[in-house]
Amino acid sequence: MQLCRTAFLLSLTLALTLTAQTRPDPRKALAGIDALIERELAAQKIPGAAVAVIAGGEVVLLKGYGYRDLESRKPVTPDTVFPIASITKQFTVASLGTLVRQGKLDWDKPVRDYMPDFRLHDDYATLRATPRDLVTHRIGLPRHDYAWFGSPLTREQLYTQLRHYPFSRDIRTRFQYNNFMYMTAGYLAGRLSGRSYEEHVTRSLLEPLGMTRTHFTLGDLAKDTDAAFGYQLDNKLALARDQYESAEQMSPTGGLNSTARDLTRWLRMMLNGGEFEGKRILQQTDVEAMMQPNMPIGPSLHPEFGYSSYGMGFFVTNYRGYEVADHGGNMPGAAASVTMIPREGIGIVVLTNRSGAVLRDGLPYEIIDRLLGLPLSNLAAREAELERKGYASEAAAEAEGATDRKPGTRPSHTLDEYAGRYSAPGYGPIDVKHENGTLSFTYHGFTTKLDHWHYDVFQAPRDRTSRLDSARVQFQTDLEGEVSGIAVPIERNVAPIVFTRQAPAEMTEPAFLQRFTGTYDFGGIDIQIVLREDNVLQWIVLGRTRELVPVRGTLFRIKDLTGVSVEFLPDQTGRIDRLAYHAGSSSIARRK
Repeated sequence: MQLCRTAFLLSLTLALTLTAQTRPDPRKALAGIDALIERELAAQKIPGAAVAVIAGGEVVLLKGYGYRDLESRKPVTPDTVFPIASITKQFTVASLGTLVRQGKLDWDKPVRDYMPDFRLHDDYATLRATPRDLVTHRIGLPRHDYAWFGSPLTREQLYTQLRHYPFSRDIRTRFQYNNFMYMTAGYLAGRLSGRSYEEHVTRSLLEPLGMTRTHFTLGDLAKDTDAAFGYQLDNKLALARDQYESAEQMSPTGGLNSTARDLTRWLRMMLNGGEFEGKRILQQTDVEAMMQPNMPIGPSLHPEFGYSSYGMGFFVTNYRGYEVADHGGNMPGAAASVTMIPREGIGIVVLTNRSGAVLRDGLPYEIIDRLLGLPLSNLAAREAELERKGYASEAAAEAEGATDRKPGTRPSHTLDEYAGRYSAPGYGPIDVKHENGTLSFTYHGFTTKLDHWHYDVFQAPRDRTSRLDSARVQFQTDLEGEVSGIAVPIERNVAPIVFTRQAPAEMTEPAFLQRFTGTYDFGGIDIQIVLREDNVLQWIVLGRTRELVPVRGTLFRIKDLTGVSVEFLPDQTGRIDRLAYHAGSSSIARRK
């Protein structure tokens, strides 16, 4: 048995040695990569890219391609700053790793041991969730991204809103990418370090690594003299400028801006087991844990890949027999990726300035093929072809009239009746306006027109440049025929979120409410209407008190009673002299 094992190890060592000997010199292997990148930039309509490659501990490619500013023809350089979006997640995990190294954090203790105010919509997950769960996308919470995207709330305020977002799975049962949990992980890092998350990352990671051109804010990006402008494809698939959106309250999930050169320093540290130029940045066990499977995901579209999983801050998979750790980043105006084959000492950075650019997905494997002497997979072109087929499929559906729209229907109310403010806990307000025969919809500062779709459903126009592209809402009507709310599919893994209609602001003002106070005779029974100090009307009958909830005009609902409302009615002079009580049938009570 021992002889067999020895023979096996000898043959494996010989095979690995022969493989290493047959691999080309990295720089020679990449001799034709410039032409491929420039060809794909043109074919995929990407203004510019910065690419870095590490092999054998050395930076063998560090170059800019195309333009960071297409209009002024300013070129991309190795030092051009790009938003790197979700690549930031690696830094968030690593920032927690520095706290593990200091003995301040255990990956597998409940989060509530460190933050007793941590609270999710699911009670069991609240009690059992660990820091490892926060960064492995297995908490049970789907994305709910529109709850934070563009939100004016601070990080701490968003953290306190987590209890409002419904789960779609039990904890640790399914991979569901979630930015809120990474925000929470960064918030945890800040609280344990006694500094802000940004300051903790800067001091524990960026400064030791010498990543001097990596920073967190769009303000810093705007001031940089070598920063990339963002672009996107419009409805005609032509390039158009795209404005970056601030994610500063969500920085732990996607707030960093960086350069190809700076990210080579990050990759050198990761590929060296947490050490950089003689300094220990992370424990090797934590570096390895980041790139080990924690949560299974499933198969890939491409046969070259095995099943994928999520580690901590990295997707992990197998490419043609080689273990790969990678993560992409997407935000309006930018798409990026970091890819590593740790056992081969290979690291690749691809930064682009076009929304959703798939070059970041295919190019790393073109480079890996060449570095490892493998047959070329042509994944850059194949990813681009998938993108083109997706656009063609949309165009075909439009041309052939494929739609779920029900023809010949009408709204149940006038457009004026839909206008108002609607709100939901954790999601904030939605404003619907009616102007010149058209509804508009505003959420978190983003506005779009709403076209009637069918029945009481309205939809925003198809517009790739809009943050509310094709958003759909359904207006709801209560038992009294009032527009009471809108259902919005903000997160498609759960039921539509219902935003409740808010009363006009004047209905909470003391001068307005005082008009209704007094005693009303209801067939020999006194009804008292009293204004509480917090500007809430109370209905008091036979010693029983209930609140009146404003609806519109002079109409109020009686709180906690379904289908029961009170309407205050004026006489010819405008003085309120009676009220109507509606509960299926209606009755009048006259003011004394």
